[in-house]
Amino acid sequence: MKIIDAYLEYIGIAFILINACLYLSSYIINKKNVTLFFISSYLSISACVVIASSILAYLKLNNLHYSHIYFISQFMFLSLFYKTLFTSNQKKGVNFLIFLVLLTLIIQYIKKPYLINQFNLFEIFITSVPLIIYSITHLYNSLNKKGEYMFLNSGVLLYLTTSTLIFILGDYLSGHENNTAITKIWMINKVLYIVYLILILVEWKKLNSPHKSRL
Repeated sequence: MKIIDAYLEYIGIAFILINACLYLSSYIINKKNVTLFFISSYLSISACVVIASSILAYLKLNNLHYSHIYFISQFMFLSLFYKTLFTSNQKKGVNFLIFLVLLTLIIQYIKKPYLINQFNLFEIFITSVPLIIYSITHLYNSLNKKGEYMFLNSGVLLYLTTSTLIFILGDYLSGHENNTAITKIWMINKVLYIVYLILILVEWKKLNSPHKSRL
Protein backbone atom coordinates (compact mmCIF):
# COMPACT_ATOMS: atom_id res chain seq x y z
CA MET A 1 0.00 0.00 0.00
CA LYS A 2 2.82 2.40 0.86
CA ILE A 3 4.58 1.67 -2.42
CA ILE A 4 1.43 2.42 -4.43
CA ASP A 5 0.88 5.59 -2.41
CA ALA A 6 4.45 6.71 -3.11
CA TYR A 7 4.11 6.03 -6.85
CA LEU A 8 0.87 8.03 -6.98
CA GLU A 9 2.62 10.93 -5.29
CA TYR A 10 5.53 10.81 -7.76
CA ILE A 11 3.13 10.67 -10.72
CA GLY A 12 1.23 13.66 -9.35
CA ILE A 13 4.46 15.64 -8.94
CA ALA A 14 5.50 14.76 -12.50
CA PHE A 15 2.18 15.88 -13.97
CA ILE A 16 2.03 19.14 -12.04
CA LEU A 17 5.58 19.99 -13.16
CA ILE A 18 4.80 19.13 -16.79
CA ASN A 19 1.60 21.20 -16.74
CA ALA A 20 3.30 24.15 -15.06
CA CYS A 21 6.10 24.18 -17.65
CA LEU A 22 3.74 23.78 -20.63
CA TYR A 23 1.28 26.48 -19.58
CA LEU A 24 4.07 28.84 -18.55
CA SER A 25 5.77 28.42 -21.91
CA SER A 26 2.44 29.06 -23.66
CA TYR A 27 1.96 32.25 -21.68
CA ILE A 28 5.51 33.44 -22.46
CA ILE A 29 4.71 33.02 -26.16
CA ASN A 30 1.29 34.68 -25.76
CA LYS A 31 1.80 37.34 -23.09
CA LYS A 32 -1.42 39.14 -23.99
CA ASN A 33 -3.49 36.14 -22.91
CA VAL A 34 -4.52 37.04 -19.35
CA THR A 35 -6.41 33.76 -18.90
CA LEU A 36 -3.22 31.81 -19.57
CA PHE A 37 -1.37 33.97 -17.06
CA PHE A 38 -3.74 32.99 -14.26
CA ILE A 39 -3.62 29.28 -15.17
CA SER A 40 0.17 29.20 -15.47
CA SER A 41 0.56 31.13 -12.19
CA TYR A 42 -1.77 28.70 -10.41
CA LEU A 43 0.08 25.66 -11.74
CA SER A 44 3.54 27.12 -11.06
CA ILE A 45 2.77 27.99 -7.44
CA SER A 46 1.07 24.60 -6.94
CA ALA A 47 4.14 22.83 -8.33
CA CYS A 48 6.45 24.72 -5.96
CA VAL A 49 4.21 23.99 -2.97
CA VAL A 50 3.85 20.29 -3.83
CA ILE A 51 7.62 19.85 -4.23
CA ALA A 52 8.44 21.77 -1.03
CA SER A 53 5.81 19.81 0.92
CA SER A 54 7.13 16.50 -0.40
CA ILE A 55 10.69 17.39 0.62
CA LEU A 56 9.58 18.32 4.14
CA ALA A 57 7.51 15.13 4.38
CA TYR A 58 10.56 13.08 3.31
CA LEU A 59 12.60 14.81 6.03
CA LYS A 60 9.75 14.08 8.46
CA LEU A 61 9.20 17.80 9.11
CA ASN A 62 5.89 19.63 9.47
CA ASN A 63 4.64 20.81 6.08
CA LEU A 64 1.05 21.75 6.96
CA HIS A 65 1.78 25.48 6.69
CA TYR A 66 2.30 24.98 2.94
CA SER A 67 -1.29 23.78 2.61
CA HIS A 68 -2.50 27.34 3.28
CA ILE A 69 -0.43 28.68 0.39
CA TYR A 70 -1.78 25.93 -1.85
CA PHE A 71 -5.48 26.39 -1.11
CA ILE A 72 -5.46 30.19 -0.98
CA SER A 73 -3.42 30.56 -4.18
CA GLN A 74 -5.64 27.97 -5.87
CA PHE A 75 -8.69 29.96 -4.86
CA MET A 76 -7.23 33.29 -5.96
CA PHE A 77 -5.86 32.29 -9.37
CA LEU A 78 -8.74 30.03 -10.37
CA SER A 79 -11.20 32.75 -9.30
CA LEU A 80 -9.37 35.22 -11.56
CA PHE A 81 -9.24 32.58 -14.31
CA TYR A 82 -13.02 32.14 -14.24
CA LYS A 83 -13.51 35.90 -14.00
CA THR A 84 -11.95 36.26 -17.47
CA LEU A 85 -14.61 33.88 -18.84
CA PHE A 86 -17.66 35.37 -17.09
CA THR A 87 -20.17 38.08 -17.92
CA SER A 88 -19.90 41.53 -16.31
CA ASN A 89 -22.45 40.72 -13.58
CA GLN A 90 -20.77 37.39 -12.85
CA LYS A 91 -17.40 39.17 -12.59
CA LYS A 92 -18.87 41.31 -9.80
CA GLY A 93 -19.91 38.13 -8.00
CA VAL A 94 -16.36 36.79 -8.25
CA ASN A 95 -14.96 40.05 -6.84
CA PHE A 96 -17.38 39.85 -3.91
CA LEU A 97 -16.50 36.23 -3.13
CA ILE A 98 -12.77 36.92 -3.31
CA PHE A 99 -13.19 39.79 -0.83
CA LEU A 100 -15.47 37.78 1.46
CA VAL A 101 -13.29 34.66 1.54
CA LEU A 102 -10.02 36.53 2.11
CA LEU A 103 -11.56 38.75 4.80
CA THR A 104 -13.00 35.69 6.57
CA LEU A 105 -9.64 33.88 6.52
CA ILE A 106 -7.75 36.95 7.71
CA ILE A 107 -10.12 37.31 10.66
CA GLN A 108 -9.82 33.60 11.45
CA TYR A 109 -6.01 33.62 11.43
CA ILE A 110 -5.87 36.81 13.52
CA LYS A 111 -8.09 35.17 16.13
CA LYS A 112 -6.44 31.73 15.86
CA PRO A 113 -2.82 32.20 14.67
CA TYR A 114 -1.95 28.64 15.74
CA LEU A 115 -3.90 27.39 12.71
CA ILE A 116 -0.94 28.38 10.52
CA ASN A 117 0.78 25.14 11.52
CA GLN A 118 -2.36 23.02 11.40
CA PHE A 119 -4.70 21.46 8.85
CA ASN A 120 -7.52 23.99 8.38
CA LEU A 121 -10.63 22.19 7.15
CA PHE A 122 -12.65 25.41 7.17
CA GLU A 123 -10.10 27.03 4.86
CA ILE A 124 -10.38 24.12 2.40
CA PHE A 125 -14.16 24.34 2.42
CA ILE A 126 -14.44 28.12 2.05
CA THR A 127 -11.85 28.28 -0.75
CA SER A 128 -13.18 25.26 -2.68
CA VAL A 129 -16.93 25.84 -2.70
CA PRO A 130 -16.74 29.13 -4.67
CA LEU A 131 -14.58 27.41 -7.30
CA ILE A 132 -17.18 24.64 -7.62
CA ILE A 133 -19.84 27.33 -8.07
CA TYR A 134 -17.72 29.02 -10.76
CA SER A 135 -17.28 25.71 -12.54
CA ILE A 136 -21.03 25.03 -12.59
CA THR A 137 -21.66 28.62 -13.72
CA HIS A 138 -19.21 28.19 -16.61
CA LEU A 139 -20.99 24.99 -17.64
CA TYR A 140 -24.28 26.87 -17.61
CA ASN A 141 -22.83 29.70 -19.69
CA SER A 142 -21.54 27.15 -22.21
CA LEU A 143 -25.04 25.83 -22.93
CA ASN A 144 -25.74 28.74 -25.27
CA LYS A 145 -22.29 29.07 -26.81
CA LYS A 146 -19.12 27.11 -27.43
CA GLY A 147 -17.42 26.87 -24.07
CA GLU A 148 -13.73 27.53 -23.52
CA TYR A 149 -11.42 25.50 -21.28
CA MET A 150 -14.03 22.78 -20.86
CA PHE A 151 -11.55 19.99 -20.03
CA LEU A 152 -9.95 22.14 -17.35
CA ASN A 153 -13.36 23.16 -16.07
CA SER A 154 -14.48 19.51 -15.89
CA GLY A 155 -11.34 18.72 -13.90
CA VAL A 156 -12.04 21.53 -11.44
CA LEU A 157 -15.62 20.39 -10.94
CA LEU A 158 -14.72 16.70 -10.57
CA TYR A 159 -11.67 17.09 -8.38
CA LEU A 160 -12.72 19.91 -6.07
CA THR A 161 -16.16 18.44 -5.43
CA THR A 162 -14.80 15.01 -4.52
CA SER A 163 -11.65 16.20 -2.76
CA THR A 164 -13.61 18.58 -0.52
CA LEU A 165 -15.79 15.67 0.58
CA ILE A 166 -12.70 13.49 1.01
CA PHE A 167 -10.98 16.07 3.21
CA ILE A 168 -14.08 16.34 5.39
CA LEU A 169 -14.40 12.55 5.63
CA GLY A 170 -10.68 12.13 6.25
CA ASP A 171 -10.76 14.67 9.06
CA TYR A 172 -13.74 12.87 10.62
CA LEU A 173 -12.08 9.45 10.42
CA SER A 174 -8.81 10.76 11.85
CA GLY A 175 -10.64 11.26 15.12
CA HIS A 176 -11.68 7.60 15.12
CA GLU A 177 -8.16 6.20 14.55
CA ASN A 178 -9.21 4.20 11.49
CA ASN A 179 -5.77 4.27 9.82
CA THR A 180 -6.59 1.78 7.06
CA ALA A 181 -9.66 3.71 5.92
CA ILE A 182 -7.78 7.02 6.08
CA THR A 183 -4.95 5.64 3.93
CA LYS A 184 -7.39 4.40 1.29
CA ILE A 185 -9.23 7.73 1.26
CA TRP A 186 -6.03 9.72 0.69
CA MET A 187 -5.03 7.30 -2.06
CA ILE A 188 -8.36 7.91 -3.80
CA ASN A 189 -7.72 11.64 -3.50
CA LYS A 190 -4.29 11.24 -5.12
CA VAL A 191 -5.81 9.26 -8.00
CA LEU A 192 -8.43 11.97 -8.53
CA TYR A 193 -5.71 14.62 -8.42
CA ILE A 194 -3.82 12.81 -11.18
CA VAL A 195 -7.02 12.62 -13.27
CA TYR A 196 -7.46 16.36 -12.69
CA LEU A 197 -3.92 17.06 -13.88
CA ILE A 198 -4.41 14.84 -16.93
CA LEU A 199 -7.50 16.87 -17.88
CA ILE A 200 -5.45 20.05 -17.54
CA LEU A 201 -2.83 18.51 -19.83
CA VAL A 202 -5.51 17.52 -22.36
CA GLU A 203 -6.73 21.13 -22.25
CA TRP A 204 -3.24 22.37 -23.10
CA LYS A 205 -3.00 19.96 -26.04
CA LYS A 206 -6.39 21.16 -27.28
CA LEU A 207 -5.35 24.81 -26.97
CA ASN A 208 -2.16 24.11 -28.90
CA SER A 209 -3.67 21.94 -31.63
CA PRO A 210 -2.94 23.05 -35.23
CA HIS A 211 -6.60 24.04 -35.63
CA LYS A 212 -6.38 26.55 -32.79
CA SER A 213 -5.47 30.01 -33.90
CA ARG A 214 -5.99 31.99 -30.74
CA LEU A 215 -2.82 30.75 -29.01
